[in-house]
Amino acid sequence: MDIQNFLASAFPYAESSKRTYQDVITKTLQNVPQLGLSTLDPSQLINLIKSIPTWGNNRQCLALHACKKYLAWAYGANHPALTAKIKRQVGKEQRAFDHQTALQLLASFNPHEPKGARDLAMCALLLDTGLRASEICTLQQAHTDTHNLSLQVITKGGQWEIAIFTPQTALHIEHWKAYRKIKDGQGFLFHNIRTGKGLTPEGLYQIIKDWGKEINIVLGPHDFRRSMAGIATIMNNTPERTLMDLGRWKSTDMIKKYTRHLRLEQSRKHLVTDAIMKPKA
Repeated sequence: MDIQNFLASAFPYAESSKRTYQDVITKTLQNVPQLGLSTLDPSQLINLIKSIPTWGNNRQCLALHACKKYLAWAYGANHPALTAKIKRQVGKEQRAFDHQTALQLLASFNPHEPKGARDLAMCALLLDTGLRASEICTLQQAHTDTHNLSLQVITKGGQWEIAIFTPQTALHIEHWKAYRKIKDGQGFLFHNIRTGKGLTPEGLYQIIKDWGKEINIVLGPHDFRRSMAGIATIMNNTPERTLMDLGRWKSTDMIKKYTRHLRLEQSRKHLVTDAIMKPKA
């Protein structure tokens, strides 16, 4: 399988997406003989994907999409397996936090030392923008404009997108920049405190996991993306169209998914039991 050339030539994906595609394509198709790949039919492809016990529905759908892209690239648009389909299930409620937890997080950093200054700036920026892990890791200082309160970053689809942030977040970023090892305005905005090298998604995951431990919650990078949508919906009553722009979503599907629990919470006043048990005046 020529997966490297497929990823290099077919799609301008972010590096994290390329790693994911390589992983799922390899695991799905690695035991299929080269000649067998050209005649793989839909049921065979689906059986290969579903034979991997650790993959849930989301991973299966992603693997199917990636494999179909690869097979179309390698064997043409008439490959028999391209009609394969796996029904996407609505997943369970994903982890997010409220504005009180966000305040706890922001208050947990010590801005008077390098790591605390960096983490405070990073946390505030994640809350404002909902940047993904790969995006916050690759964000360049030169592409972060604290005067105009905006940044530019290559997003999940390999395209440049703009995000905006608050004046308070800009102050946190400027404060952190005083501690940065690179003083020429270049390089990654956030880096490893000891080495000065850029952060990896794996390193960022551990950093944010430690933030959560500090305030006794479970926390991961993508929690900020979901929480940004939820907090903006509850506190600012932000319209879906505006949320799409703020989070760089292409449709309202993910917003609806991230805020469905919050919308239900707002409906508690309409529950029946309280109404029928409430004494009449």
